[in-house]
Amino acid sequence: MNSKQDYQLRLNRIKNLPPLPEASLRIIDAVNDPDISVNELVDVLSLSPSLVARLLGLANSAYFGCSGKISDLRKAIIQVLGLNLVKSLSLSIALNVHLDIRKCPGFNADDHWSQALMTAVFAQKLSSKNQNEFDSSATVYTSGLLLNIGMLVAVFLFPESMNDIFGRSDKSIHYVHENIRHSFGVTHYRLGYLLLNKWRLPPVYQAVLKEFDNPGYRGKVAQLIELIKLSQALTITINSDAPFTLSDYQVALDRLSLSAEDLIAAIDEVKEHKNNIRELAAIISG
Repeated sequence: MNSKQDYQLRLNRIKNLPPLPEASLRIIDAVNDPDISVNELVDVLSLSPSLVARLLGLANSAYFGCSGKISDLRKAIIQVLGLNLVKSLSLSIALNVHLDIRKCPGFNADDHWSQALMTAVFAQKLSSKNQNEFDSSATVYTSGLLLNIGMLVAVFLFPESMNDIFGRSDKSIHYVHENIRHSFGVTHYRLGYLLLNKWRLPPVYQAVLKEFDNPGYRGKVAQLIELIKLSQALTITINSDAPFTLSDYQVALDRLSLSAEDLIAAIDEVKEHKNNIRELAAIISG
């Protein structure tokens, strides 16, 4: 069997993944229920003690300034995290725990979630400057958080090949992304879409990943994709300590009806919390 056939067989495993456990299905259904109450959400999330532990860890992190003070999930939701943020974080954690990455030691889960969180924070902050374009800041945040979930799928399906990619001298995000496309014949965005589709996550998140690298797409989530692309580019720039050039982002700003002042304000806020975001990422990755 040649490597291409082997990869195709493993890609097909996504379509045949076992169903999520009942508890995880209930959690995913709960976090996607716009009318769920705090008490109802707490009851469902409590089906997973490890999820509750991570959420409490997030509530007690330096990012939220409540170190060691929160020991009750309901209190964490009401006083610190908020309902929408808990939903977004619970969704990412629930998906994360079902994709075993231990066979790929070269994969840095902390870096992955740090980039995901920073992209989500950028997207949410920038979307708040132009609320007419986006239905929900929670949807924007979750879209950023799940953008690279396909990277976890690639690590889960192809641990040895991915370990080789991560072990090469050029570890830049663009290099890794292109090597996944070249090696497997599919982007990690497509892998993420296949996963979200298999586990029946809301169509908006599926659409973002399905169309993310389609330059001709002009559909319903086109503006959301534009926002996430800008947020990802800013995240890469900040994490690589590359020089910031405003003109590099002017086209995206014009398309999103954002000003240079909006962009600079968002960058300053994210930079201020960069270390705390990494702390949150470590808690999510477990």
